[in-house]
Amino acid sequence: MRIWLPMIALIWPAVSYADTFVGCTKAEAETIARAVSDAKRISVSAAAAVGDTPEFETWFGKYSPAAAETVRGNLKRVVTAIRTGRIRTKCEDISRNECEPDIYAYVYDDEPYLIRICPPFFSLPNMARLRPGQTSSNFGTRAGTIVHEITHFNNVADTDDNCYARDVCADFAQDYPSEALRNADSYQYFVEDITYFKPTEEVVKPQFNASVGEGVD
Repeated sequence: MRIWLPMIALIWPAVSYADTFVGCTKAEAETIARAVSDAKRISVSAAAAVGDTPEFETWFGKYSPAAAETVRGNLKRVVTAIRTGRIRTKCEDISRNECEPDIYAYVYDDEPYLIRICPPFFSLPNMARLRPGQTSSNFGTRAGTIVHEITHFNNVADTDDNCYARDVCADFAQDYPSEALRNADSYQYFVEDITYFKPTEEVVKPQFNASVGEGVD
């Protein structure tokens, strides 16, 4: 027994790691793990920030309490899926079937919580490099992509891919707000905007008159 138990303790973490990052290199697994952690963090912040805000209207159309509750509830289910350790990933090669050169990741909505990661995923920016207006940010980030894919699962938000890209989905939300509530990219861009693109209020400091040492109007 004193020999057998330590062997189990050594073997188990390796099995768990392999089950979580199927077919991924160590570097790929580390990148994915960081993206999943970031996805949880920004989803928590976004769920708490759901309200009658410019960000909400941009991605989900005109605010209503019912629409807000839908968005908040779906984001909470994303957080729950990550917190409970259910998310698994599988690194795929470029193929003609699913992992085409312009696909970052994909899921089967009735197979929670397996996310298939395509090679272009690793070229997406991380949250710290997200910049408004830049072409590299138009399709979001690695963390945002994880949020996008998790919302697809039937037992999370059962979203579709009604539109892609920021400019297209922003217009889509104004024309079809009810459909935006079931659009994966809408959730992705909302969580990114509420955490990284949200403008900060400029603090205006009073001018200082050196001769008298007081602020001047």
